[in-house]
Amino acid sequence: MPDNIRARISPASPPAINGTTDKPFQGLWWWNAPRPAMTCPLEKPLTRDFCQRQHAALSLIATLPRCLRTPLQQRYQFLLNTKGVRPAFHFLMTVFMQRLWPRIQRVNERHQYSRYISQKHLAAEETFNRLPDLHDNSLKRLANQLAIAMQDACEYQCEKWLKSHPAEPDILLRDSTQNEIYGHLAAMARACRVQPLYWRAFKNGRLTAHTAVASMLRLVSGDWWEKQLRAQQRLWREALMIACGYVSRATSPYASKNAIQDVVSRRLSALNYLRQCDIENIQSGEKLSLLDTVLASISNPKLRRMELMTLIAGVEDVADQQQDRGLFITLTTPSKYHPMKTTGPHSAPQFNHKWDAQAFTPKDAQRYLVAVWAKIRTTFKDRNLKVYGVRVVEPHHDGTPHWHMMLFTPPAQQQKVIDVMRKYALEEDAQEPGADVSRFNCKPLNRGGAAGYIAKYVAKNIDGYALEGETDFDSGRPLTDVATSVTAWASTWRIPQFHAIGIPSVGAYRECRRIRHISLACQFDTRVEAVRCAADSGDYAAYIHAQGGIHIGRKDHTVRVARQQTDELNVYGEPQNKVVGIYAPHLGASHIFPTHTERWRIVRHRSSSPERSQAIPALCPPWSSVNNCGSLASPLKLLSIQNPSQ
Repeated sequence: MPDNIRARISPASPPAINGTTDKPFQGLWWWNAPRPAMTCPLEKPLTRDFCQRQHAALSLIATLPRCLRTPLQQRYQFLLNTKGVRPAFHFLMTVFMQRLWPRIQRVNERHQYSRYISQKHLAAEETFNRLPDLHDNSLKRLANQLAIAMQDACEYQCEKWLKSHPAEPDILLRDSTQNEIYGHLAAMARACRVQPLYWRAFKNGRLTAHTAVASMLRLVSGDWWEKQLRAQQRLWREALMIACGYVSRATSPYASKNAIQDVVSRRLSALNYLRQCDIENIQSGEKLSLLDTVLASISNPKLRRMELMTLIAGVEDVADQQQDRGLFITLTTPSKYHPMKTTGPHSAPQFNHKWDAQAFTPKDAQRYLVAVWAKIRTTFKDRNLKVYGVRVVEPHHDGTPHWHMMLFTPPAQQQKVIDVMRKYALEEDAQEPGADVSRFNCKPLNRGGAAGYIAKYVAKNIDGYALEGETDFDSGRPLTDVATSVTAWASTWRIPQFHAIGIPSVGAYRECRRIRHISLACQFDTRVEAVRCAADSGDYAAYIHAQGGIHIGRKDHTVRVARQQTDELNVYGEPQNKVVGIYAPHLGASHIFPTHTERWRIVRHRSSSPERSQAIPALCPPWSSVNNCGSLASPLKLLSIQNPSQ
């Protein structure tokens, strides 16, 4: 059949359009030159409302603390320079105004000054509400301002009581009087989101005049307020970073970059201080390096990890000897405590709208888990269920904590223990999707492998030891890299990471290890010597048996830590309780074996170089063009001032 049917000819393909040419424009007038085509010819022009909304959003970003203002402005400028005005406007309106700004407002409401509690600090309210952005000098001035206001209020209340009771000069020494004065000052402190000392005793009606005065001496101290404000500043900043999604697997897992830098800088500062100081024996004058002493203690992460692994191995040996069964249990919080949510193990995190209503912090999530465990522990005691083991606290990628527990229980009680824990773990928000799987997870432990199973969690939360090649499940990063982030998270939110359950005290174990190669059988008895010998050899299983076994009340332990009040008072007038040794309750609390017989003090490290001590300081020229120091002193006069003995 011919291709030409009914005189129809297929049209030829159109020539290719070449929008660019290498030939320069040859026209007379420049405006006749070809121009690039519009990317979107149907795009609407910018309106006055568009510009006003953009300016309002940028004005709100400018009021934020620097930790948030800088990344948000950088993101806006990046979109503006690379994508254009409308993508940048979409970021401001959709991401910032609709998602981030309500979260920021909710976090600020929880941390700003509360006029509802007290209105006696209104002069410092504006400065206090800028706490996340205050530098050191401004923070110190704010701390002194709050301390002076507290002192003025305390003096006013004391004068008021003395004027109303002129015939009773000892009215201020009564518990009722100090309770009322404490109530006024505590309200002022709580308006600044700071809980004063002995607040629970005051609420329960158990506050004495002595404890009230000790607490109020802190409230009128500028140094005490500076420490409180610094801690609150770190928590406020980190809460804002969590609310805006800067703590997640996509950006910085477990802790923000600012929090990690802050913790690292504080550790370097502490290390520098340790290098510059020594500890001196008051009696003999012997000096030791303070840094070497600290590294030889439990403050060393390596030694801390080794002690924890010794404890875990000892608990597992005791379980094997008693034929108890092991359980590895994971407790997590309801979804409303999570600022971010994910749909899979490798999916991108998204904002969780259930979190927006309360803006819970990791500290709130930890309090929830503690409350759940308190109910579980009470039920165990009422039903006589024997449970012992170790608890490890670690964060999710968004900073929300969860618990891993290695627990052992008799075989006959295993199912009852699981049922009790599942009941209270799912008591709140049990109907949410996935609660049965994610909120409570229980796995049986194989005999002899419990210590190895939990060793990864211990190393991840301390120093990342022996985790080369391992990948973190939450963040997808190497476990050796996330150890710094996890420790920074624990340091920022002040969450204890490890806790022993149902076993004898670790403090007595440490004190007994200080008694090396000294038998206590003659001074006490063979039971006390068995405890000391087990601790000295590092056999934690033998230590548990020598102390009386598991689930023994502290008052019934063979050996306990002895503490005594010293004659020295702290800066707030309180007696100090110091560890002095060990004692055996069955032999009497008065019979103590001292383990701290020497007294030490911290002194600055001084150079022993004779050339440096005899060198005459050089005369430096003034820093300004005018010498405001008066007449110039001679070198001999300077030498006589620095060495008066000569």
